[in-house]
Amino acid sequence: MFDIVCKPPKQLIIMECTRYPSLEALSKVVAVVISVGESIILKWAEGVVFSYSPIAPSTDYLLNEYIKGNVYWSDVVYAIMPGYKQTIRVGTLDIPVIDVSPNPVLSEAAKWMKKQG
Repeated sequence: MFDIVCKPPKQLIIMECTRYPSLEALSKVVAVVISVGESIILKWAEGVVFSYSPIAPSTDYLLNEYIKGNVYWSDVVYAIMPGYKQTIRVGTLDIPVIDVSPNPVLSEAAKWMKKQG
């Protein structure tokens, strides 16, 4: 027999934050990113739609930080979206949005983003 432990991170460090003034402005940027072949996943929680880029613990320093409970995102882009929608339409493109409300870490991050003004 062994123990299973779910241990959320102690700290989330975001290196760069970009709040777009509207859902439409963020959607246009995401559409451009998708049109050049990059992948991007929009997530929604707490009235915020966002996308982030996690930094993998690929160096000794980051691995030690990860073990300590510190998670790093290189960047996050976000906008206010009061109600959840499964897709956002930009022209003929439907951008999928995933409801991540059940995830406590992402929900807390969304609350923080919302407060940033």
